[in-house]
Amino acid sequence: MVEFYLDLMRGHYRLWSELVGEHHDAEHWERVLVREEAGERWARELRNRVEDPDSLLLIFTADRDEPIGFLLLEIQTDHLIFCKKGFIHGIFLHPDYRGRGWSRQMLAWGERWFHEKGVSPRHVYVISNNLAAVKLYASMGYRVTDYRMTKIGNF
Repeated sequence: MVEFYLDLMRGHYRLWSELVGEHHDAEHWERVLVREEAGERWARELRNRVEDPDSLLLIFTADRDEPIGFLLLEIQTDHLIFCKKGFIHGIFLHPDYRGRGWSRQMLAWGERWFHEKGVSPRHVYVISNNLAAVKLYASMGYRVTDYRMTKIGNF
């Protein structure tokens, strides 16, 4: 499962570099994620989330019960209005299984979990140039509600 999460993060950093117009240094991110043990820190974080009743880690398998993807969800209390909100913290599907409706099914499982917990609204943060994800979330009723802006360069 850790390797799936690392693949998610590798893709995230690649998309982020494209978005901000920076060179994507894959070796740098490999060093950070693997050799500098960020992957192990992520593994510990995932284990902690599994034990938290307000978090859900769903692992999806295909034919030979080999993992092909995961969905990480969490319920948090809004610190301003003290209501519970659902967050999709991560979704990853192995590239060999993309384009077949699996991501939609994975999100549907997550939606059911939030519904069973009585949680609404639900949020997801997605990099704006991850057009496949933006399209998927929009097709499932998610709408842009705010903008996160980033300034790149000397301050």
